[in-house]
Amino acid sequence: MLQIVRIQCRKMSTQARLLVSPATALVDDKVDITVERLAPRQPVTLHARLSEGTARFQSYAHYRADDTGRVVVAKQPSLGGLYTDVDQMGLFWSMQPSPGQRPGLRLRKKDVSTPFLVDVRVHEGHVDVMGEENLPWLATTTVERWYLGHGVKRVPVREGRVRGTLFLPPGDGPFAAVIDMFGSTGGLAEYRAALLASRGFAVLRALAFFAYDDLPKEMVNVDLHYFEEAADWLLSLPNVQSHGVGVVATSKGVEIALSMAAHMDKVAAAVGISGYTAVTAAPLRYKDTVFPCAPWVPEGLVFTEEGYVDVRNVLDTTKEPGIKAYVQVEKAQCPIMFVAGEDDLSTKAVFFANQAIGRMKAHGKTNYTLLQYPKAGHLIEPPYMPHCALYYHRVFDWCMLAGGEPRSHAAAQEDSWHKILSFFRTHVDKNNTQSRL
Repeated sequence: MLQIVRIQCRKMSTQARLLVSPATALVDDKVDITVERLAPRQPVTLHARLSEGTARFQSYAHYRADDTGRVVVAKQPSLGGLYTDVDQMGLFWSMQPSPGQRPGLRLRKKDVSTPFLVDVRVHEGHVDVMGEENLPWLATTTVERWYLGHGVKRVPVREGRVRGTLFLPPGDGPFAAVIDMFGSTGGLAEYRAALLASRGFAVLRALAFFAYDDLPKEMVNVDLHYFEEAADWLLSLPNVQSHGVGVVATSKGVEIALSMAAHMDKVAAAVGISGYTAVTAAPLRYKDTVFPCAPWVPEGLVFTEEGYVDVRNVLDTTKEPGIKAYVQVEKAQCPIMFVAGEDDLSTKAVFFANQAIGRMKAHGKTNYTLLQYPKAGHLIEPPYMPHCALYYHRVFDWCMLAGGEPRSHAAAQEDSWHKILSFFRTHVDKNNTQSRL
């Protein structure tokens, strides 16, 4: 859909025209932004803003119209602002908290039944618009960015012990099954699961395992049977392929996903993003075995002058019981993909991924893939989401460093997302259609 906004230019005798296509799309879709009917070589500032609850984010970039009075964002370079050079989606991934927002603010969609509403404006000249609310504008429009695609069903889940949300694509299926998990902040974040379902998967998310509903308030012991029960329930649904599930997890969730892959033959593929490959924070139980967790090393904490925390070195996996805490990934029969940023300041993701791959190689395994990204940080999200270098961790009550350089991190998000989709289509979806790319 093409949305055209014609607004009488302030301070000009002509009309600028702002074109956005598509004006309604999923968050991992690119959009084309064009400004027309400017004066030749006219300097302008493109400004994007969005609100989610009380959170306010914005970005801006400086452009100069060509000789015909046009700015085509996908073809012309930004000359300044929050990013430079040619970048079609720069206005989206470069967003930052507006001035005055609390430290550690992270943009996460809390209600996937509504879109992010991104207000895009064109301003006269090259100006710094951060924090400015009432600057004159030449043209404006609002873009809808959705995680939940048209026709995707959202179903709250309370089955036995399992708590979470099921997302089902439109149609009868049978759909490939995926379980989606995050980390040690607990609760239920649904946005990635909704987007995966919008790309054709039946997704159980965000499989909550503590700090949600009637589940334990704190992460004391992690029972792998809980996740097995969830996988069995998901695979039993009539519109879901029954041969096996894919599992995708971030941070603390990665060790659970890898443990599922190591000990359950119903796992068809696993993706671990920015996580440990050892059991951390709480022991892991499965059948008659208790897998110990790596010891916490308080002196490994590093505080910045602002009071922010670098937690990369708080685990000791160099001696017992830390060595025994490593997940036995060499037992996994399914393919495993590791996604790691080289500048992750929350986990030593590259180190832990290579440790796991080393174990697999030592046992003659080749069922691994490593996506390693220079200058990428911890929070590798779906594409075009703002880079978050600092985030508030509500369990620890700290602002934690995540690392990463914005443009490189954005590139990692875009590349890894499409490879994750392809990975699951190849190894989990027996229909293996490419029609939902």
